[in-house]
Amino acid sequence: MTDEVDLIVLGGGTGIFAASRAAKLGLKVVLVEDRKIGGVCLNWGGLATKTLTSTVELFKNIKKSNQKGIVGSLSLNWDKMKENKDIICSRFSKFPEMFLKKDGVRIIIGHGEIISTTKVKVISEDNEEIISTKNILIASGSKPISIPGVELKNPILDSDQMLELESIPKDLIIIGGGIVGLEFATICSNLKSNVTVVEMLPKLLPNEEPEVNKFLLSNLKKDGIEVLVNSKVTKVNLVDNYVNVKIKTPSEEISRNADKVMMAIGRKPNIDRQKLEAMGVKTTSRGILVNDRMQTSAENIWAMGDAVFPHLIANVAIKEGKVVASNIAGKDSRMDYELIPRCCFTIPEVAAIGLTEKQAREQGLEIETVKVNFSAQNFRAVASNKTEGFIKIVTLTDGTIIGATIVGASASDLISEFTIAIKNKMTAKEMSEMIFVHPSFSEAIQNALEKIQGLSMI
Repeated sequence: MTDEVDLIVLGGGTGIFAASRAAKLGLKVVLVEDRKIGGVCLNWGGLATKTLTSTVELFKNIKKSNQKGIVGSLSLNWDKMKENKDIICSRFSKFPEMFLKKDGVRIIIGHGEIISTTKVKVISEDNEEIISTKNILIASGSKPISIPGVELKNPILDSDQMLELESIPKDLIIIGGGIVGLEFATICSNLKSNVTVVEMLPKLLPNEEPEVNKFLLSNLKKDGIEVLVNSKVTKVNLVDNYVNVKIKTPSEEISRNADKVMMAIGRKPNIDRQKLEAMGVKTTSRGILVNDRMQTSAENIWAMGDAVFPHLIANVAIKEGKVVASNIAGKDSRMDYELIPRCCFTIPEVAAIGLTEKQAREQGLEIETVKVNFSAQNFRAVASNKTEGFIKIVTLTDGTIIGATIVGASASDLISEFTIAIKNKMTAKEMSEMIFVHPSFSEAIQNALEKIQGLSMI
């Protein structure tokens, strides 16, 4: 048995941020990861898919740039794209390990099993040991789920398996029209796959502004993607070398054949509920129960990220891990879920923060809204040929900003300006008085802010 440590982190995905912060705060930390440091985000998720979407976006921009003087025949090569994705993921995933070791974190590649509230058995390739610890952080992430009775096995794939395809399927059905499904639909359709997206809910991204759904449906159609909303998959059959999918739409029951089917209906936490509850850790079918300090019902066991649900996004998990580390180090840190930026990496991107118009009205708030085209008085958008999209802002009647939606180039970057504004309860007038770079995409925000005040040129 090794000497007692202050913290064992079970999971080397976003758990690396908790481990690093804890070590920087003077704690003795062990990190256990059973696959690759960086987890899903660095190896099979965020970094991998953003590498692919950036290539697709570049391709789309060049395709429509004849008037800019770019001429010639172009095509996307999946083998080269996948090779580039693998190189970038491999290169980048080395940095967390390097920095963690520099911070003094001991890294073990192996399986960690909680055997008591103060002991963890760690089984690696060539060793087995029991480590005593003052605190345990469960950062075990999640895994994709499938519809009942349908096994995730080739040719029915999850998002991880999609990234390892030998070739892009001629016909692809994606079950689930959330952010993961739409991102892969965008990638594959531009690689000349015939893509059908089946979404059970009446709208895409139903918790966002209705204008987002309308824009996405129109834009995806331009890419040749068929989107079936308010539709349910009733049966999936393997037939020789293809998959037959029965789909119930609002008007009829239809049949579609595909080379591959991607399951993108959600994920479930990687936890053993029975063992955790034996340790005094309360759980539900959706994950581990924690308080706003990320502490479970067992005082020295903490949890973060996909293991706790319901925010299955990396930026939330990163913040949760830092909250845990601060609390273990003796500080009083709390998790606030009110202001979480929400992004969907279609082309162009969709990003939002705070309340939508509908949500604000349901709360009985007296509000005003404004919506402007992304390209309105935006020289950078026009010059870059990235004019698609819009900005919508929701304010109280005194001008205080309570919500914003951006659809357009670099929306995931631009939304942070509204995150700061809403956090600090800024009014549209106060935010508009800042000097924005000219020309830049951010001027779209300034135009919308000035329109609220009746001061815009547009």
